[in-house]
Amino acid sequence: MKLGKLHGIGIGAALAFSQLFHVSGKSMSPTINMKGNNSILLLDKISSLLGMYSPKVNDVVVFSKPGMDKKSVVKRVKAISGQSVLTKNGTVIIVKPGHFWAVGDNQTCSVDSNDYGQVPLQALIGRCLLIVPFDLQYLKRFIGLL
Repeated sequence: MKLGKLHGIGIGAALAFSQLFHVSGKSMSPTINMKGNNSILLLDKISSLLGMYSPKVNDVVVFSKPGMDKKSVVKRVKAISGQSVLTKNGTVIIVKPGHFWAVGDNQTCSVDSNDYGQVPLQALIGRCLLIVPFDLQYLKRFIGLL
């Protein structure tokens, strides 16, 4: 019985320090939003807030889009501070300290660092822990919103 309560407390604490993030669009397809469906991400926010997490190459992260603080985007980290990256237009850029370079998995339709440049670490909201695909229309019908 005590073990069950401890698991409940652990799950509750994990959810308190995490965030669910709804993703629509095709810029991260096929990793996220396969077959046109929407996805929900479970983000680790507390590590970023406490400065315990620095992005690593290939991490899927959510951050405030540079120049648009109220718009959050999800992208894959392609390069971190000190690393060089080849941009879409063929330019080689070395990522500045305190920044990272993030791109969408679907480069044909992604607006990303190739468009708005390096992302400051302060813009980081969290790292993706889990991707849950779902059909938004089905979910709306299921809960009676349509």
